[in-house]
Amino acid sequence: MRSRDGFSSGRSALATLVIFLTTVGSARAANRRFALTGWDAAAVDRARSGAVRRLQDARCQSVFSEFRDAQGRTIQENLDDWRMSAAHYLLMLPFLDGSREPLCRKARTALVTVPGVKRVMVCATFSDFQLRQPHLAESMVIHEVLHTLGLGENPPSSLEITARVESRCR
Repeated sequence: MRSRDGFSSGRSALATLVIFLTTVGSARAANRRFALTGWDAAAVDRARSGAVRRLQDARCQSVFSEFRDAQGRTIQENLDDWRMSAAHYLLMLPFLDGSREPLCRKARTALVTVPGVKRVMVCATFSDFQLRQPHLAESMVIHEVLHTLGLGENPPSSLEITARVESRCR
């Protein structure tokens, strides 16, 4: 009976390990499938670097305290849960190919984020936008960071969010 219990317990642990490894492998495969390449990756790198530089300034960081999520918490409080600076948080966020996103099919959409979801989907228009207006592309990256930390839209409007980032992060 003991050996049977030990066997059963071992099978259960093995099954749990297999499920865990399958889940991790699936997440990695999904990230590879949505990995940015070429121009898009370079554009994101340039915009992210500029946004990180801007987030070193306290005035720029203040934008995280000016907005609240649906539960009434400031975006800064949500960031504080991560125990890292806004710049470090931005560096850990994945930016993925958004070509399959319905919102990316709109001509003026460059980046897409679902509030509270820790990833940013990059639309085909972002590369050209970043080359033409690099400063605004950096603000858009910060705008999307706010969404990953729980900021919704309407209200505030997308334009209002970007304008506030622009005014604080010059």
